[in-house]
Amino acid sequence: MLKKGISLILALAMLMTLGLASSLAEAPVIDPSQLDPYEIVYYMYSTKPSDQVGVIEEALNAIIKPKFNATIKIVMIASGDWNDKAIVPLRAGEKIDIFWTPEWMQYMSNIQNGSLLELDDPDGPYGSLIDLYAPQTKIDLGGFVPANIVNGYLYAVPTQKELCVPGGLMWNQDLVEKYGIDYQSVDTVEELNAVLDDFAENSEEFKAGGFYPLLSVDGWSAFSPFIQGYMNDMNPITMYIGEAGATDGEPVLYWEQDATREWVMQKKDWYDKKYVHPDTYLTSFLNTDWLNAGDFLVSTDFVLKGGQVKAQELMAQSGNSKLRLVEQQTSASVNVTTHAGGSMLGIPVTSQDPARAMMFINEMHQNKELLNIMAWGVEGVHYDLSEDGTAAIPRDMNGWSDSHGGMWTLGNQFYQMLSAGEDPEKYAQMQALTDESWNHESLGFRFDRTGFDNEYAAIYTINETYNRSLLCGVNTENYDKQIEELYAAGLQRVYDAVKQQYADWKASK
Repeated sequence: MLKKGISLILALAMLMTLGLASSLAEAPVIDPSQLDPYEIVYYMYSTKPSDQVGVIEEALNAIIKPKFNATIKIVMIASGDWNDKAIVPLRAGEKIDIFWTPEWMQYMSNIQNGSLLELDDPDGPYGSLIDLYAPQTKIDLGGFVPANIVNGYLYAVPTQKELCVPGGLMWNQDLVEKYGIDYQSVDTVEELNAVLDDFAENSEEFKAGGFYPLLSVDGWSAFSPFIQGYMNDMNPITMYIGEAGATDGEPVLYWEQDATREWVMQKKDWYDKKYVHPDTYLTSFLNTDWLNAGDFLVSTDFVLKGGQVKAQELMAQSGNSKLRLVEQQTSASVNVTTHAGGSMLGIPVTSQDPARAMMFINEMHQNKELLNIMAWGVEGVHYDLSEDGTAAIPRDMNGWSDSHGGMWTLGNQFYQMLSAGEDPEKYAQMQALTDESWNHESLGFRFDRTGFDNEYAAIYTINETYNRSLLCGVNTENYDKQIEELYAAGLQRVYDAVKQQYADWKASK
């Protein structure tokens, strides 16, 4: 554990030279010989388990142990298990030092139940952790920091990535070329329907059976008229995207909108036609397994990043060198709160050494060697370098880059090495999309759920019971039953409070 005396000395030294440190954006020089050994426990988002964790930990430890006498323990947890295997231990008070806490994965509830430390509180027990141990990272993040302030404090360090994340369609390029599909002209549900019906009628893959052309789980960012994640832990309440510059929007009840009911019935039609896998509504079903294998035609589930950036990232991470993907944006280029905080790392109150945790987070943003181990793994084991030594060539089924949560979940994405198949202009394309996007009128709004714990708990249970199946077109006879149960659980009281808080927030801007 970081010795309390050393921690205080460091903090005092930093406070005495805060102006200089801020201007130079330099983290303090740490003497590892003055620090006790410490194990940093990092709860990492992943797509599937990996047997390569030990190899990665060893490579990371070789970097951080000489710097600040720490080692890293990575706990990889897949999205379907996140609530049970990550949120439950967090709330139970287990020792965790770094915790992935995006806006759309209970960021607000993690704050409001006291699970996360304030990272920029100079009067806190550890001082302003981000200013003391990651000053340059704070500067680099720019607008990401104010967009994620809650009640005056920053509770997590965002990934340095694109700010705008629009919806679209992800296509299997092999099948697009084989059947001459003009994927760039598919911008609506009706146009997608025409392609799917034609594919079902004429393709040898579908006729042979066991091939499901559409990857569409519970997301529908490609065609949704609603902003993504307006209230991530209270999804029965949302807002329409509207037009750029609009200031007259207000929250609406998601399940009572005609567009939602129409989408659910569309999903039922696809499910009945066997366009989607029969297990798609089960939490055990991972669409990335089918995408990585190339066993699909098109997916509605992946948000994009401009150009062909997301397609290239998915190919690089797939563990399948033969996978070829192309993407087409179909939704608005709009900045919303959920993407400003789309991937963040918090430090739980159970950390026994928050300073060391912040040091590691800082390394993820400033140390390219460490960052690329986290992104690609170990050279010669998980990937090889291109001939010119500038790009990674991931090995098939390498067990690391095809298992962690994605490049967008790790530190400073702009410092990550590109894969050999990616466009050298990738980061310029990401920045161009952000430059052309517009801020939704709700950007920065977050609901204070204090006093609504009972309603949240009851509504969460209902969501877990019905949401995924309905949004996969299964058990659609429960649509109105779900709405009735939501009202009985107190949805109207929450909705009234959201409307009032949003109106007050807008008035204060």
